Amino acid sequence: MSTAQIVAQLSAASQKLDEIEQRVRAAVEETNAARGLVASALEGGSGQLTGMFDRIREALGQASSVTGVTKEHVQATIAKAQALGN
Repeated sequence: MSTAQIVAQLSAASQKLDEIEQRVRAAVEETNAARGLVASALEGGSGQLTGMFDRIREALGQASSVTGVTKEHVQATIAKAQALGN
């Protein structure tokens, strides 16, 4: 595989990671909306039930963090591949 092909595939992976990050942000917004509906319906919400939404947000935050670190590694690998290819 040529350097250009490697860079192209890694760049495509980086774009996919951007898409994942956007979806995670959307999932956080949807989770917040669902938590608000539950809290409203239960007049403040059940601590246990609303706590479950908090755990979902926490998991999404962890996913976002891993996505960001992965993208950094992909970008570093692209830079290395480009340096070796030149």
